Amino acid sequence: MVRVAIENPQNERRSLALLTLACLVGAAVLAVFIGSWGVNQNLDSVTLPVAGRTLNQFMAVVLTCIALIVPLTANLYTPKLVTLYVRHPLIVAMLSLLLTSHIICLSLNFIPTRHVLNHVLVSTLVSIYLLVMLGALPFLYGISQFLRPSYFLPMLTKKGIYNLHSLARGKNTAPKKLELFETIDVVTNIALTGMHRGDRQLVLLALQSLHLLLMEIIGSSCSQDQTWRNSKSFFVPGLASEGQDYLTREHVWPEAYVLAQMLKVMEMATKKQHELLAELAGHLVETAQLAAVLQRNEVAELHVMAFNTLMRESVEEKDLRRFQNLCYYYRLLIEAFHENPERMHEATRHLLHYGKLAAKLDLHFGMETVVFDLGELVLSLARHDEPRAVELLQAWAGPLWQDAISQGSTMRKVGWRTLIRLYWEAKALGLEQLTEAVYWRYLSDETIHREQVEMVLDENRELHFEFNDRLMRFAHLSPQAEDLARAFSEEF
Repeated sequence: MVRVAIENPQNERRSLALLTLACLVGAAVLAVFIGSWGVNQNLDSVTLPVAGRTLNQFMAVVLTCIALIVPLTANLYTPKLVTLYVRHPLIVAMLSLLLTSHIICLSLNFIPTRHVLNHVLVSTLVSIYLLVMLGALPFLYGISQFLRPSYFLPMLTKKGIYNLHSLARGKNTAPKKLELFETIDVVTNIALTGMHRGDRQLVLLALQSLHLLLMEIIGSSCSQDQTWRNSKSFFVPGLASEGQDYLTREHVWPEAYVLAQMLKVMEMATKKQHELLAELAGHLVETAQLAAVLQRNEVAELHVMAFNTLMRESVEEKDLRRFQNLCYYYRLLIEAFHENPERMHEATRHLLHYGKLAAKLDLHFGMETVVFDLGELVLSLARHDEPRAVELLQAWAGPLWQDAISQGSTMRKVGWRTLIRLYWEAKALGLEQLTEAVYWRYLSDETIHREQVEMVLDENRELHFEFNDRLMRFAHLSPQAEDLARAFSEEF
């Protein structure tokens, strides 16, 4: 699975905090030094005007930086970032300090120099002056981070999660719901901008953000207060009223909204952007698994539908690489449903359907991929749930392999390689139920069995002939399985 995680903002905040702390400590030390050793050198007439002019210049620099960086970032990605930035504590704190300094300078013109308030304001102004002088570098460094998507996308994600938690607590339901789905739209727009510009890293970051938001929305179903799902619903444009009624009735419209946005991003993917599809498919497997664990059956069904949409598009475009990638993740999706046999079998039926559709539309090697992946699915599932694997073998994989190894089949070699690998890998793992099921149905004729084993051993190698996303050959034998198979082939 392609994994490009969002850069941890904690490390950046820690570095910025340390730099700011060092500057503040320097300002405090300098202030103590001036207070302890300084003498009256006509402070009001000389120093304060200098401080005022310096603060004015810093004010101009700060406003210029904000005026340049914030609109630039907003124009590159989405105008919604302007609202996010102008509320950022770093910008608010610096502008507040500079505004306070100007108010103090103005107030000093009306307060007698010998008044106690004058001395307090002068000391405050000097402190602000030192803070601004020594904090200029951390501020400029911090505001420059706004240009980086790895900085502001976690901010958007955190904001969306905060709004979702507020909804779960039943606070400010209407505005928080609106902000949540506005945030989802903003992240989607950023992903679409990245797709249009060919910026893969930006799209991967945006997909990761949508994934985290979807995980939180699915997980929020465990909270006690779910009244926000019963109020105004949000849907992607174009969704039929019947579909809207169903999603509203089942209270799954938030999950459907995010899934639809993810699919919208993938509509722009080209054959040169397979890693984006792999990232999305990996995310869908994780969220589907979470939905299965939480027994959110409707949400799990929506995930299967999303996978089916991607599979159909890959078949229609005759994109074998995309089809093979999706078959791999579809296998993981089916395995995630092993606690729900009915859904597991239904998803397997869908995978077989798209394999047959690929063969019908002349997507070469499409059906072969399904045959191999069903073998891998049965073996992988048997490692932690052997009875379910045997059920899958008898209900779906077995009949397909029987057709594959029949006389006159164009996939005879593929079918035998899959069966041989499944049998000997299961035997190496000590999976007796699966081994018996495969043996008595397909391999009881030792002459044919030994002949097929010898053919597999002659061509056995772990790596594929070409460098691709799978990397490994579909039906290679592991060293343990190879030793057992070789000992069997050498018996007389």
